[in-house]
Amino acid sequence: MKTIIIAISFLLVAQISKAQDNKKSYFEAFKLIEIWLDAQKDFENIPGMVAMVVQDQDVLWTGAFGKSDLKQNTAMDINTICSICSITKSFTAVAIMKLVDEGKLNLDDKVEDLLPFFNVNQKFPSEKVISVRSLLAHASGLPGNTKHSYYTGPDFIFPSKEEFREVFNELETESEVGTDVNYSNIGYALLGEIISKISGVPYEDYIKEEILNPLKMTETSMGTLASLNNQATGYTAINRDRTRNSVNVFDTKSMQPAMGLWSSINDLAKYASWQFRLHDASQSEILKPSTLQTMHSVQSKSKNGYMNWGLGFEVIEASNGDTWVSHGGTCPGFVSLLQLNLNTKIGLAIMINSNRAQTFKYLNGIKQILDKVDEVKKFDIPNVNLNDYVGFYNMNPWNSEVYISTWNDLLVVLQLPENSPKRGMRFFKHIEGDTFRVINENKELVEEFVFQRDEKGKIYGYRDGGNYKYKINR
Repeated sequence: MKTIIIAISFLLVAQISKAQDNKKSYFEAFKLIEIWLDAQKDFENIPGMVAMVVQDQDVLWTGAFGKSDLKQNTAMDINTICSICSITKSFTAVAIMKLVDEGKLNLDDKVEDLLPFFNVNQKFPSEKVISVRSLLAHASGLPGNTKHSYYTGPDFIFPSKEEFREVFNELETESEVGTDVNYSNIGYALLGEIISKISGVPYEDYIKEEILNPLKMTETSMGTLASLNNQATGYTAINRDRTRNSVNVFDTKSMQPAMGLWSSINDLAKYASWQFRLHDASQSEILKPSTLQTMHSVQSKSKNGYMNWGLGFEVIEASNGDTWVSHGGTCPGFVSLLQLNLNTKIGLAIMINSNRAQTFKYLNGIKQILDKVDEVKKFDIPNVNLNDYVGFYNMNPWNSEVYISTWNDLLVVLQLPENSPKRGMRFFKHIEGDTFRVINENKELVEEFVFQRDEKGKIYGYRDGGNYKYKINR
């Protein structure tokens, strides 16, 4: 059974849509999002997922679907703790930039001057040195990972601090400093070492005291399944027989600064809102506003042109001119994604307790459904109760099913499953009786759909041309 909690501020929803009369559509859009995510979870055999949408300082919607533990039959809810893995890197970057703000560190400091064990063979002779800035922007040329087997199940053996430091006796760079984006867990593990060295306290304690506590992120910490309450079990990618296996407890050890945090969707909402709040502020809150702006601006570019990085965040320029900052995470049994639109101050996040689940697809689908609110114009109020038609309808053998829901004074039909909701949504306008017509992309009324009622007056299906689709219980 899914758990859904909706917290919609109608005033803020109107700000998103730029029109007060779209309030109902946003409520109905979130309802459709819930239907879509729950269906995708079932069709793709995903154990559980939890997602959120924020507008600046307000949580517009949160939803939890499926199970946090299949064996215990524990429902996923909005307080469930999941590994956010590499999203941890953004917290590590915040910690480094706080030390910079305090004058204890400089972005252009050489790593070799800060960490005595750092001894790397730079295969590409250059006057450029590996600096704190280059580590933050994934532009150091360092490899992505050590040669330890922390991505190999069932034990996922991460290196201890001593084993991590020993790596640098033989480590070589893979590209010239500053010439390409080379995503590096090693680089962020080094940043964690720098935080401990400069602050004088363990990395984990610094993150907690200087970031998590001020933001009241009480459900976020470094930990394992044995030490955190309400924590989800992770699961593998899907097997050929459509099952998924549970993943063993893992401890990231020296790689904590790159992938060690566990969090809830509520806390990710707080983290997103803090960034929106600080970005245009006049006073510091953990960081200076100008510092966060620098972190959110492009600092390095990949040679192929596909990736731009700030300091701790990927920076994405959308086709409409909006700037998004983003970070995803993948660890044994978990995937996650956080995306922030700096122009609209809309933030989205999702956490899933299984591997090979497409976080980008789900957040894009949420955006696509919300975008339809402004695209679909209002029509005259129908003289029928649109709720009579709401429900699931069987499309087999040709497709799986559709869900019909209300959308202001229209009906909306969503194909399930559907990787791209904007392509799977159609809108129906009431004509007369139980007859509706489809509104095409040009806002024209085209093919006719006639719903069927039984002797008690209840809708049991609809006729599309000469074919019938029947309502199913779900």
